Amino acid sequence: MPIATHIAQALCAALEYAPERAEEVARMLTAPPGLAMGDFAFPCFQLARALRAPPPKIAADLAARLQADALVAKAVAQGPYVNFFLQRPEAARRVLAAVLADPQGPGRRDLGGGQVVVLDFSAPNIAKPFHFGHLRSTNLGADLARIFAFLGYRVVRRNYIGDWGTQFGFVIYAWQKWGEIALLRERAIDYLVELYVRAYRESETDPGVREQARLLFLRLEQGDPEITSLWQQFRELSLAGFMKTYQRLGISFDSYAGEAAVNPLVEATIERFLRAGVAEQSQGALVVQVSAVIGREIAPLMLRKSDGASTYAARDCAEALDRWQRYGFAANIYVVSRQEDHFAQVFAALTRLAEAEGWEHRWPAHCENVSFGYVRGMSTRKGEAVWLEAVLDEARDRARRIREEKSAANPRAFPALGNGELDAVSEAVGQAALLYFDVSARRLSDVTFDWDTVLQFEGNTGPYLQYSHARMCGIFRRAAAQGLAAPDATVPEMPASLADEEWSLLLALRGFGPAVERAATLREPHEVARYLHELASAYNVFYNNCTVIDPADPLTTRARLALVAACRAVLATGLGLLGIQPLETM
Repeated sequence: MPIATHIAQALCAALEYAPERAEEVARMLTAPPGLAMGDFAFPCFQLARALRAPPPKIAADLAARLQADALVAKAVAQGPYVNFFLQRPEAARRVLAAVLADPQGPGRRDLGGGQVVVLDFSAPNIAKPFHFGHLRSTNLGADLARIFAFLGYRVVRRNYIGDWGTQFGFVIYAWQKWGEIALLRERAIDYLVELYVRAYRESETDPGVREQARLLFLRLEQGDPEITSLWQQFRELSLAGFMKTYQRLGISFDSYAGEAAVNPLVEATIERFLRAGVAEQSQGALVVQVSAVIGREIAPLMLRKSDGASTYAARDCAEALDRWQRYGFAANIYVVSRQEDHFAQVFAALTRLAEAEGWEHRWPAHCENVSFGYVRGMSTRKGEAVWLEAVLDEARDRARRIREEKSAANPRAFPALGNGELDAVSEAVGQAALLYFDVSARRLSDVTFDWDTVLQFEGNTGPYLQYSHARMCGIFRRAAAQGLAAPDATVPEMPASLADEEWSLLLALRGFGPAVERAATLREPHEVARYLHELASAYNVFYNNCTVIDPADPLTTRARLALVAACRAVLATGLGLLGIQPLETM
């Protein structure tokens, strides 16, 4: 919002700074603890050394040099801070104008300028159902993709499917021994899981099964037509199952190429490390020493095992090299949990290769692992099984039951819905509960899941945010019924005074853009989630204390309808960034 810039420019003039330092000064502005202390605060601690004076004296001198204007009512020194009090009607007009000028994308900024961000996330394994454990990577990655795109980056969404390894030898072994085509067509992934489990259990009592599985995978690596055909069939069935879940969540990818697609690049990549003199033999294996690059003692990255087989790390190096050639990215982000050492080794090995080959662009510095904590306590009513589709179904069913209970208890607030509309609302609320829970805490935190908490219509939950949005929509339905026009981009005249509740809501609206930018910088969608909860909380205080539609006061009515419209636009945009559907009725 331009208000902070206006104050920063006044501070630059008072401090005799060059005008181009206004953005730097604007970032230093904070919010006082309460409205009685002002609307903005400028801390003077960092000026003490340069000006050779204590911060309180600097604040007093600055406040004396600052003049009131159309936007700033006064500047007051309070200890080491200069606190600014705004002209509320003018500030309100500017805030509403900034939001209502682009209600489909308030807070949008072209920070990326079309630079490419590659996001690697989700990555389920074929021949297995989509596990609930994959939801965090899927959700965090999708949120970051939407956030970066909102800020003007070109986002490449990569789903590095787990489609390679000895486990597929077990599946093929089981298929050859017990497989039935009719059951495969009928039950797809569920049937493949049963086959895998059956083969694995047999291997626990018969070591020969593991050797047969290894040999079958070796045939796959060597391109055996029969084995490759089976693997391709299992991969396509698995992807079809994954796609149903992704479509349900509104998520798409630019690439579903997994390890198998990278495999042909691995040997050439290993040869590059050898030619550059970066790789060395160690106990029969081929490794890259990386401790010096990382700055701590750590195991070397292994490119090839002592039996001659390439490693997962070698494939990650090959994949990263291929991504740079394809995209020339500004950032290459892997949303993968608890693999910090693995990625540190990969990035360090690539850094050594860059130094040895003299790359002009040292792009390994732009590769990063976005890790996250565990979700504890998740189970369905059927027990401990946590297939994601089952969890989504249960979230929908529980949301439907809660909605029906609320409708029976308070039909005015929750009017009866037809079955089709109730189905859609239940699905949206169930998803909001799950997706918002995932980002309601910082991503590195371990979180404990509880059905009763995440589905509440109040508190720090997704349904609470949807209910707040529905309340806003309800106001416009009532306004339309009374013949009042919906607000447009034209900001109405502001009343001479604003209630503290509406002023707090106006100030809260200013925080959306900075929250989105922090989310991108920190790779932390929680920043958006936290902001939206604060906005919805400020809105509900306003809603409970201020009459929006007052036929006796059309000026205030128009101004407050514009405020609600701006709040609804920001909340809807923020929910969209988190993959949550804003609802018009609940």
